[in-house]
Amino acid sequence: MRGLATSSSTQPYDTVILIGLLVLAVYQAIDITVKVRTLRTLHLLEHPEAITYSYVGDEHPNAIPVPIPQVAMRTEWPDDELYGLFQDDEWMSLYPRSHGLIALGPQSELFAVSMYHQLHCVDGLRYAYVAAKSGTLVFPGNGSGVEHHVNHCLTYLREMVLCAGDTTLEPTGAMPGINAAGKVEHGATGQEVLHRCRDWTAIREYMEENFEGRLRRGEVEENGDEIIPPRGYSL
Repeated sequence: MRGLATSSSTQPYDTVILIGLLVLAVYQAIDITVKVRTLRTLHLLEHPEAITYSYVGDEHPNAIPVPIPQVAMRTEWPDDELYGLFQDDEWMSLYPRSHGLIALGPQSELFAVSMYHQLHCVDGLRYAYVAAKSGTLVFPGNGSGVEHHVNHCLTYLREMVLCAGDTTLEPTGAMPGINAAGKVEHGATGQEVLHRCRDWTAIREYMEENFEGRLRRGEVEENGDEIIPPRGYSL
């Protein structure tokens, strides 16, 4: 009788241990699942080319599907001539042959890459200023649509600058001065400051590779002009 009583008294403890083991197993299963999903997400962030899209409606990548490494840029201003107001060829050298467009998906859907759209707007403001200064363009516009384009670019660049939110600190020690009201003013040249950037050369390399694919498929001419309809297609 005493032995039976001892066996019966241990059953609640066995049940508690079993429940504890089951809870631990469930916790470990959830933990492993979360970690696997996290690793998969990190892998896709590092290798966006591994993600598949249908390219139906809005189901497409929101950025070029290749990893872009970080690099450093130390700002400089060698002289007024490098990428100056009248250096058209130098400004054109900033663009890939596709003029900033890439083709993605089974139907070669075209997308504009924002970095090149932004450069296009900076270049457009340069052009508008030179044209206005030379008298070729008379503001508020001469019917060419330039005014509308300038307004678009000002809005677009303002939004992109705010979006980037570059918080790099620029020293002002070299720029204090006394204004006409006798008050101290501070400014910054922004030169010789190290910024953390995304590798624009890697972006350019991808743009050129994408363009080569379009050339092979007969979708575009060497100078970037589209072939309509592409070779091998019929309307």
